[in-house]
Amino acid sequence: MIDDSYSNWFHQYTSDILLLTWCSAATTEDVLAACGISPETAEPMNFLGGDIDMLIGRLGNGTIIMDYSVDYVTPRALPALAQYGPCLSAAWCDEVPAMVSYYTHAGRVARFDARERDWYPDPNLASVEQWIATTPAGTEAWDNRWDRAILITAEALLQAAIDEEWMRSTHVGVTFPK
Repeated sequence: MIDDSYSNWFHQYTSDILLLTWCSAATTEDVLAACGISPETAEPMNFLGGDIDMLIGRLGNGTIIMDYSVDYVTPRALPALAQYGPCLSAAWCDEVPAMVSYYTHAGRVARFDARERDWYPDPNLASVEQWIATTPAGTEAWDNRWDRAILITAEALLQAAIDEEWMRSTHVGVTFPK
């Protein structure tokens, strides 16, 4: 289970990330294709590497996508990526609504602001609350520590957690042409 020390450690490393997406079964190649990114523009990179717009790394059974650029393309790719398996996406920046989206092969299941679930829930608040109740984090975690609830749900989705070894590993970095 995710505790305060892990949550704080994770936030320390990910404070510059605008959007985090966990895809349960997609590969790095699937992500590049769904996002319309040429593999030639991708390069091997460590988590704390250079100036990049997107970092894609294998984790557990799937892939995690970290968007650093305000021009992120991942949300448009979620329906295609969910064809491989469920995907969870969350805005991670404090300056924007904490929008959470969950997709399956059938499409978007839920989209809501984790800070204020009654603000523009999709398809509706009852559906969002029902989805939250079925997540591994459960309603109480979403009510009290939504960021921790996202991590719990994401780790269960990929059946793996980001750790120091993952942080030191080589992933795929993408820098969009200016």
